[in-house]
Amino acid sequence: MLKLAPDTLDWALKHIETFGDTDIFPVPFEYQAIRHCWDSDIKPYILSQDITNWQARPYRRCLTPKHRFGFRIATQFDPLDTIIFTALVAEIGNDLESTRLPASANVAFSYRFAPLATGEMYKSSIGFSEFREQSIALLKNTTSGYIVMADIADFYPRIYSHPLENALDECSSQKEHINAIKRFLNKWNFTTSYGIPVGSSATRLLAELVLDDIDRGLISEGVIHCRFVDDFRIFCSTEREAHQQLALLAHLLYENLSLTLQQHKTQIISATAFEKDFVDSQEKKEITRLTTNFKEILAKAGIANTYDDIDIKTLDTKTKKQLAGLNLIDLLKEQIKDCNNLDIPVVRFALRRLGQFDDMKGLNLVLSHIDKLYPVFVEVVQYCQNLRSLNPENKHKVGKILLGLLDSSLVGHLEFHRLWVLETFTKSIEWDNEEAFAALFNKYTDDFSRREIILALGRSKNISWFKSRKRDIQSFGPWLKRAFLAAASCLPGDEFTHWIKSISISLDPLEKAIGKWVKDNPY
Repeated sequence: MLKLAPDTLDWALKHIETFGDTDIFPVPFEYQAIRHCWDSDIKPYILSQDITNWQARPYRRCLTPKHRFGFRIATQFDPLDTIIFTALVAEIGNDLESTRLPASANVAFSYRFAPLATGEMYKSSIGFSEFREQSIALLKNTTSGYIVMADIADFYPRIYSHPLENALDECSSQKEHINAIKRFLNKWNFTTSYGIPVGSSATRLLAELVLDDIDRGLISEGVIHCRFVDDFRIFCSTEREAHQQLALLAHLLYENLSLTLQQHKTQIISATAFEKDFVDSQEKKEITRLTTNFKEILAKAGIANTYDDIDIKTLDTKTKKQLAGLNLIDLLKEQIKDCNNLDIPVVRFALRRLGQFDDMKGLNLVLSHIDKLYPVFVEVVQYCQNLRSLNPENKHKVGKILLGLLDSSLVGHLEFHRLWVLETFTKSIEWDNEEAFAALFNKYTDDFSRREIILALGRSKNISWFKSRKRDIQSFGPWLKRAFLAAASCLPGDEFTHWIKSISISLDPLEKAIGKWVKDNPY
């Protein structure tokens, strides 16, 4: 029998509330209901469960853009599953981390497990920047004449279960935890023998555990390398040695993990070219310069948290001029001109800062060139959502433009993009366009779109829509059913209370928590 510790469950929920359940999808509203009923209902319910017998609940997944012409399948777990799975990995996280090459070896720079009470799961001081610094150090401190740049093809989706399960078995004596994790993975993979879901924080540590075997194999052969997730850099004296070590990496990946390298991202380059193109490239200099300048300007203005909303009006004239000197609008214009070579990190930086500053000057620019900004569409939507100075009339116009994108632009064909557009209307009625939602529900049949439309219908208090469909709720899948339960709280008087009482026997613990939450926080 396996019971999760109360403190670990508290930490898992805190982690999700602070960092999201994925880094891809909007955070589901269910977590607000879970927090509302955490101590009274949800936490006691999970604590009462034998996790070895826990049945994974229905998840959802869809195609998401990775770059302009590339895609990946991303997964969002059921909220209760996310909490339990995160807690499971957290309780054996130290075992998994201690099995890996230590961070002090300066080889693996991704996702070093170091949980904090504030919800962090991974060490914030070790990441891509440190990976880049180690690459520079190895270039300078070795006799490297050539560097192998290698990337694994479809890393997460192609990880085979057997090597992962073997690694889990070897790293921890907490076998019930290991078996519970295996059961989750098997359920999410339809019992196929490969794949780790993309999106969850907890699954990243499992992926790192698998690649530790490759790191050790390379080191045992005398290879000098460093790695960030599936991005390998190997430092060699000669071109012949580089070819030999690339072949060794390919051999280890295939024989140990049945993985292959991505051809168009794998290359052997000279040290001179590496320094020019990957150490001192203009794009990397630009994003580094922008980030550094941004932080320095805010630090001088006495602003410690560089992620909070910033009211430009409260800053002194000198600080305003310095922020204006970042030229974020000009930066966006240059990127839009050459959209086929869009520097995604730079554009994301610009959009996030503009939203943070409540700067509306980029609004017409990005909305009128939305097809060229296809890979950063989510950031465009978030930029619109973050503009605090939009008056009601302009919010209505922006809302109409966003809905129009679903039919008029390249972005509207993906249900992932529709999800982000429609999610805007679930938060408040400020974006208007309520008259369109019922027709959109009939138009779009995918669950991602329909779930957000149901929530938008509730937020706009379309009472007649819910009255006519109350009896249909049992025909909905779990994700739609939970949305309907929440949104139907717009029903007047005691109608919602009587209705939800009449169906309470058919509700699971999460659905009951939603019912309690919306009684105190109706749509």
